[in-house]
This record gives sequence, structure tokens and C-alpha cells, in this order.
Amino acid sequence: MLLVYQDVTLKWAAQLPFVPVAVRVANFPELKGVVISLSSDGHLLCSYMGTDPSFFSTPKVDAREVDYEQVDAEMKKLQKYIREASRTQDILPKSDAEDDLVVTAAVSPNMDSQSLALIQDIDGVPIPSVTIQVKVKASCVVQSSKLTVSIQPPLAVTQDQFVLEPMGVGSSTVVAFSAFLNGRYPPADLTGDITVSYSSPTGVPRVLQSRFSLPLALVCVPSSPAKTTKFKITVDTNQAPVDLNSIFPEFSAKSEDKDGNGLAFQFLSGAKVTVLASKTSQRYRIQSDSFEDMWLVVKELVQRFDRHFTKLGVKDFKKSFSGPLPLQEYFLSVDHHFQLRVSAQQYQDLLSERAVQFRAIQRRLLTRFKDKTPAPLQNLDTLLDATYSQVMSLAEAAEENRALLEEAFVRLRSATHLLVLLLSLWQGLTPDQTAILEATLLPLLQHTAAGLGGELRCRRVPPPTDLPVTEPQGPGHIPGPGRRLRAGAPRDTARLKKHITLLCDRIGKGGRLTLASEANVQVPIQVQNLAAPVDNSVKLQVIHVPCGPGSSFT
Repeated sequence: MLLVYQDVTLKWAAQLPFVPVAVRVANFPELKGVVISLSSDGHLLCSYMGTDPSFFSTPKVDAREVDYEQVDAEMKKLQKYIREASRTQDILPKSDAEDDLVVTAAVSPNMDSQSLALIQDIDGVPIPSVTIQVKVKASCVVQSSKLTVSIQPPLAVTQDQFVLEPMGVGSSTVVAFSAFLNGRYPPADLTGDITVSYSSPTGVPRVLQSRFSLPLALVCVPSSPAKTTKFKITVDTNQAPVDLNSIFPEFSAKSEDKDGNGLAFQFLSGAKVTVLASKTSQRYRIQSDSFEDMWLVVKELVQRFDRHFTKLGVKDFKKSFSGPLPLQEYFLSVDHHFQLRVSAQQYQDLLSERAVQFRAIQRRLLTRFKDKTPAPLQNLDTLLDATYSQVMSLAEAAEENRALLEEAFVRLRSATHLLVLLLSLWQGLTPDQTAILEATLLPLLQHTAAGLGGELRCRRVPPPTDLPVTEPQGPGHIPGPGRRLRAGAPRDTARLKKHITLLCDRIGKGGRLTLASEANVQVPIQVQNLAAPVDNSVKLQVIHVPCGPGSSFT
């Protein structure tokens, strides 16, 4: 310890690594007042006292009463600054450097001359395939990278995983694959995702994503318009009627209506969808015998209208839906999907019981066969054969129910997408609000084993435990006692349908969706100006976007 005194007053204190035996003050050309210390081992240390020590002590403050109004005003001011900063600033810093890899996907405008589909035809109609080329360009040295393609069923690809060769600076790699329909029902989405995973030159793992859209001609062919159908949807516009043949040129060549007022799409594995344009008004009617199959055509029609009028330079183009919302048609898809989920659970319970019975009979037969004194089998062999037949019949019925469940799930997604689109056209929702609505009503992308249905995750109703439920009817049905649903599983979809109806009613009265959970958070101006203020307007708040057990709309 080095202590420096002025007379008897301590002026400086410093920690030294040794006990000095000699201390001197030296002056150098550019440094004055260097303290030179010498240890007993001969080590020389040069140190410098740069500043005077501070002996300031905080003065005692007189106690005073707190002005709560002033503190509250200051707190509100600080919260305002925090909200403005969180809205304008990004959470993650933006990188000025370019990406190590650039992924570009290009879909061929024409179908493959020779189809690569696994299913050659459906009811005599050939199944086409289309080629997608993915180009990966590197701006640095990349040693190991993998490319994965994901697409929604029943669509499939010829190859979904690729291991890319090492690439140098400026080099590129092109991979190609084909997509086709691999099921006997229309898909709910024609988009696919490409994911490239690689390691940067410094060893940091990174992931790049890209998206591509498949053409509508991959899943449907032109046909003659239908005059009488079960379901109809009317879309209004503020522009003059458009020739449908110019909007859908790939379907106009084989269309029977040369005036462009009607166009029909026959899905390869679904119903026929007809689009009719009014000659006197700016209305377009989409009609079909299947409510879910209209989704892809309505979506494609709206998107092509936007591109058509944008290309013409029309800035005030608007499209709308006058209603009423087809909630009852949508609820039919919900109920059908729910019944299949209940049947799947019942088949699983029956299979478990028959398997336990089969093993018990086997153990008894083995005991009889090992016995030294033979005893009659008492028809155990006959009972074993009957139980085995029941297990096989139940397994086949469960597998068939699983296939129907996958189809019902895709159709339910299509119906939900169509309902969300009609809601956005009905009330003019912004893209952000439409995204919130999709995240609320479409929390699942694929089936999971947990629960009794994705459509029931928004609200679970504990039913009575003594509620009898009949066994599922279908191929391989075996009569037996009534099964019971598990405790905690919803017995029907009544409450879910009630909540969806209430949500649509509140949106129709001027309510808007927002992710703001605090009461003092202001709604953005563009959201406030969407609808004129009404007395019974309601601002909807979706606190938890992916619906979970116990969550509800508020």
C-alpha cells in the first residue's frame, strides 16, 4: 500500500503489488510526476497519480412530502416516450452486410410435358405436374448447406430434401423438383416454403427462407359453367366489369363462353366452381356445390383483380362483399371435422380394449398348452379368432377414418380461409387485422395427436362424465356397448359456433381486432378510420393469438 501525506493529512492511497524499499518522484519529457517504486526483488514500478482524491460526501437532504400529481405526470410522460420508441425502433438491429446466400424460386409457367405425379389420373382426368427451379447464390465460401421443401397436403413433390455442394464466392447452384396433386381432394393452400440451412464462415448456423406459389391449373381444369348450385358468393367492385377470359387466360382457351361473362373450374378431385360476371353491374358471382372448394377460386379471383387494375394504373379500386356471411355453411365443416375426431378417439379406445382381451386369451391358451394334464380349451381358440377378427376390422376402420379426418381437416382450413377473406371484404379490414384474424381462427397447420380437434382449442367445455356416446358407424363397425367421452373433452361445438358468431357480429358493428393488451395503449390512426363511429362499437382485443385451452374472444 502506497500512502502519500501532506504534513499529517492523507492525500493519496494506492495499492501496490509489493512493499517498496525505495520511492522517488521522476519527471519525463512528456510525463511529469511519475512515482518510481523499487521492490526488494529488484522490480521497478512506474505509477502515476492522475487525479486528486475526492473527499466529497453527499449532503443530508431535508425530508419533504412527495407531490403525487407531479410524479404521476412524469410517469405518464416517460411511458409515452417508451411507447413511441418501441413502435419506431426495431427489436433486432439491421445488418448492413449482404446475406451469405440468396435463394430464388421460379415456377415454370407451363405444366410438365410428362407428368411425374404418383396418381396418374382421377376419374379419367390426367394429373399434371409443374417444375420449380431454386437458385442458391453464395457471396462467401459455404461448405455444407441443406435445402428443404415443404408443401401442404394433398400436394407433394418429387424430392423434398437436397444436400448442396460446397460453393465459393459468386458461385451458384440450381436444384429442380416437380410438384403435383397426391390426393383425391383439393388443397387449402397452393404456396410452398423453401428453407436453406448452412453455417457461416465463422461457424454460426443460419437459416434462409423463401416462398413460391403454384398455379391454379395444377389442381383444376376448365369446364362448362353450371347453372344451378347450392352455394353462392357475390363480390362487388367499383370498376367496370372485366372480361374473365383476360383475367384467366390459361382457362379461356377451352371455355365455351367466348363473351367472357362466365368461366368454370373443374377441380381434379373436387366439385365444379363457376364464376359469372354481371353485364349491367360490377358484380361477380362465384357458385359451387361445395362450399370449401370455392376458396381457391375466390382467392385467385381477388388477387388477379388487384394485379389487373394495378397494371392499368387504377388507384381507387375497391372490392367488397355485401353479405350475409355463410356461417351455417362453415359450421357444417366444423361439425363434420369434430365428429371424425370423436370417432378417431373411440376407435382408439376400442382397439385398446380388444388388444387387452386378445393378450389375455393368449395367456390362458399358453397355460393350457403347457399343462401336463391336458384340459379342454373351452372354446378359447374360437374366442381368440373372433377377437383377432375384431382387432383387424377396427384397425381398418380406424385407418379409413384417419384418411377421412385428414381430408376433413384440409377442407376445414379451406372453409376458414374463405370465411376470413369474406370478413375482410365485408368490413374492409387492413392486412394487419386480417393476419390477426387468420392467426386466431387458424392456429394449426397440421393435425396433432393431442386434444379432440384444432377447431376446439379456442374454448373447452367440461361435459358430464356420464354422457353416453354411440360407437362410430362405418366400415368394419362392431356392435358393442356405448362408449363414453373422456372427462374434459367437449361434447359438441355449440359454444365454439356461438363465439364465432359473436365475433362476426361485433366486427360487423364496427369492432376491430388489435394486439394491444393495455387499456392505455392508443389504437393506430389507420385502424380508427376504418369505420364510422357507432354507439355500440366494440374494440376487440386478441390477447393470445394462437387459441389455447381456456382462451376466448374478448
